[in-house]
Amino acid sequence: MKKVMMMAAVAATFAATAAGMKIGTVNMVDLVRLHPQHESNRTLVKTTDADYKTKLDAKQDELKEIAEEGKKAQGDLQNPMLSTTARADAQKKLENIQKRFLEGQQEMRQMASRFQGDLSELEARLIKLETDDIRAKINTYAKEHGYDLIADGTMLAFSKESLDVTDAILKAMGVDPAKRKEKAKEKEKKADEGK
Repeated sequence: MKKVMMMAAVAATFAATAAGMKIGTVNMVDLVRLHPQHESNRTLVKTTDADYKTKLDAKQDELKEIAEEGKKAQGDLQNPMLSTTARADAQKKLENIQKRFLEGQQEMRQMASRFQGDLSELEARLIKLETDDIRAKINTYAKEHGYDLIADGTMLAFSKESLDVTDAILKAMGVDPAKRKEKAKEKEKKADEGK
């Protein structure tokens, strides 16, 4: 899919150049990363994930308690001094504990699956809000400055730096374009440290 999109963008760029159209590019990765809501959205996702993990840990602790209860009941059942009635009661108690444990495991798996789905949905919704806002800023900028086409430069094999309007879009979003250079330096530094 990416190859098809890239080929379409390249074809559109060549066609546009031939037709004398005004073309620009943006770095969508930088625009998303520097979007004013991006950090708070990431914090929300991390907090939500931590809340889910806390709930799963609590359920796991509950299951450990049930397992301990089952071990004790198993030990009680091994007592040779039990009467037939007491042995039957102990067996029934153990079966109930085993049933609760299996139900708890199933509930925990369902919780984990639901939490993962909810978290994925939250991330997707937040990214969509950010990208919709960015696209609106790009559209407004394109109309105001007479652009016929603004493509995502990260999808192109090559584009002239002079076509890049990312800094102008950042300004339209209320973000200082210097932050883009700061983030690039931080990324380089981390890459150098990893070597």
